[in-house]
Amino acid sequence: MKTLYAACLSRLGLSQIEAARLHNVSINTVKSWSAGRNGVPQGIWDELRGYESQIIDGAEELRERWQDAGSPPVEINDAESEGVSLMALADFVLASECEVHVGETAATRLARQARRPN
Repeated sequence: MKTLYAACLSRLGLSQIEAARLHNVSINTVKSWSAGRNGVPQGIWDELRGYESQIIDGAEELRERWQDAGSPPVEINDAESEGVSLMALADFVLASECEVHVGETAATRLARQARRPN
């Protein structure tokens, strides 16, 4: 990472392409900011802060739901998550002392099969 902007993208789990979409700018503009060739406008920092806020809010919502459910083991299907949702999951897992299962567990497969109509 060469710049603070590039470090922020990395911290937020954003690729340069995803950042370009977030900011509604060209990929070349993001590359220029990441390399330090051009300054980053204040509004861009605000957008990154907003994105981070969504991650934190999502993680807090997950934490509250988990605690309300009695703090059971957590099963995460990370193949269906992306962007803010995946980062919120990561924040939740890293901040919680819970048992984590990535992917489907045998218990979930059995429960899903039991719910299927015959």
